[in-house]
Amino acid sequence: MALRTVLLHAAPDSGFNDRLAFAVGLAAQHGATLKAVYTLYPAGVPRVGRALAIYVNELKREAKGKEAGLKSQFEQAVAAAGVTATWQVVEGEVTSELRDAVNFADVTVVSETPYGTVDDQLAATLPEHLALACNGPVIVVPTGKPVPAAIKRVLVAWKPSREAGHAVRFALPVLATAETVEVLTVSEDAVDIDQSGEKLVAFLASHGAKATHKHVEAASAPKAIAAEADAFKPDLIVMGAYSRSRLAEFVLGGVTASMLAYPPAALLCAH
Repeated sequence: MALRTVLLHAAPDSGFNDRLAFAVGLAAQHGATLKAVYTLYPAGVPRVGRALAIYVNELKREAKGKEAGLKSQFEQAVAAAGVTATWQVVEGEVTSELRDAVNFADVTVVSETPYGTVDDQLAATLPEHLALACNGPVIVVPTGKPVPAAIKRVLVAWKPSREAGHAVRFALPVLATAETVEVLTVSEDAVDIDQSGEKLVAFLASHGAKATHKHVEAASAPKAIAAEADAFKPDLIVMGAYSRSRLAEFVLGGVTASMLAYPPAALLCAH
């Protein structure tokens, strides 16, 4: 298994510079192709009503005007890194367009974008929607934090669940090339979760990953993960994306919601 295609969400929000730098570094580290998808239709705006249609058309016009500048920035970044890359402009709504594109990429890079400009507010719900709805791993890059040139230290927030298992398997190419991997298990109410962590270390070793295991007793998994991230200082955190179903609508689980809202480092998650 290898990382061959990195998909990048291209948009004029304040997180673009950081996620571009992260995606370029990831592609360069793995010799992967970087595919940027620039969407004109804004996220989170329904196609209902004349007033909304006028508003959407204005947003699309503004997006077209900003596209050339972002494309130039993208081309300069990939040229400097020696990365093979493509830039695609699409008319569809960003979440659905990226969800379809994920089927043909190994990982998708988006941002945790704080509320600020209109572009920031439109992009704010993208990570949670995409992480729960798409058929592949999503890396959520924090806005305004240092971007690693390469992924050398990885923290795996582990419990023996379907979601966590998916995240780890998707992350294997990154885990195998990292210098240090720490598997973190948090007790909460789980039984024998520390033994599962040891088994994961052995599994990762069979894929060439240099992993160790740390188990902590804590009442709050989000706080424990955040505390360990502060101590371990990972370039990437790997974890499952959990949800609860309510009226056929995805609702984020507590750990996922907390980590996506305030990611201490770039976060690779999968559902």
